[in-house]
Amino acid sequence: MNGVQFYRDKDLPFEIKLSNTISDLSYKKHSHEEYSLGVVNKGESSFWCEGKLTEIYQKTLVFIPHNIVHACNPHSDKPWRYKMIYVQPYWVKGFMESHGGGTISYPVVKDLSNQKVFVEVNKLIDILVSPVEFLEKEASLLTLFERMVCDVDKREYLSHRKLQPKLKTIKEYLHNCFLEKITLDHLEQVSGLNKFFIIRLFKEEFSVPPHTYQTLLRINYAKKELRKYKPITEVAYEAGFYDQSHFNKVFKNHVGVTPDRYQKLI
Repeated sequence: MNGVQFYRDKDLPFEIKLSNTISDLSYKKHSHEEYSLGVVNKGESSFWCEGKLTEIYQKTLVFIPHNIVHACNPHSDKPWRYKMIYVQPYWVKGFMESHGGGTISYPVVKDLSNQKVFVEVNKLIDILVSPVEFLEKEASLLTLFERMVCDVDKREYLSHRKLQPKLKTIKEYLHNCFLEKITLDHLEQVSGLNKFFIIRLFKEEFSVPPHTYQTLLRINYAKKELRKYKPITEVAYEAGFYDQSHFNKVFKNHVGVTPDRYQKLI
């Protein structure tokens, strides 16, 4: 397998991205509505998340909660191979409730240098994209989370700041209204923060300014609409992009492939 491939089934709560490239991509800061769980099989990358930069190497597990802004940029001109699962939040919530409740709100980078564990993780992910029964796939997903998530040591968590209430209000407003035209006056009105401070404070908290966060939400929306096989021009317009060329450029910077390529790969 060369390049980037996606696997998705409407009856299963996940999407899988398989990448095997000589990477020349530079991913912008982005986020996913889903929880992300992946393993690096070859290559090196700089993983940026919440203001902290971590180097990632072969045999590394990366876990990213949903809506966490991050960026993972492979070292250029070197082979880069990884498998990433994007799991729906409702499934993760149900999984955590079945294991005593709680939530996983911190990104994790975990060493998989133990060869037996490394091989096991890859086999479990391979089952998810193989032509087997749904029951076996769901069992593999459960095993993967039980093996790699439930026993995560809290000392391995990356730094995380407590969210300020007024900034939380702005974030929630963006999630509810990201397809609309939003101004600083709107954000000032809903949060009570002086609009001249909002951009700086929001960026300090979430590492991107409000307009960039709105773009991330629009890209995630566009991915869902593309999976419905809607025309790309229609999706671009609905997602708030002023033309398809602009949509193509922004989408590739965040997803790694063009909208057309993404739609054909799923």
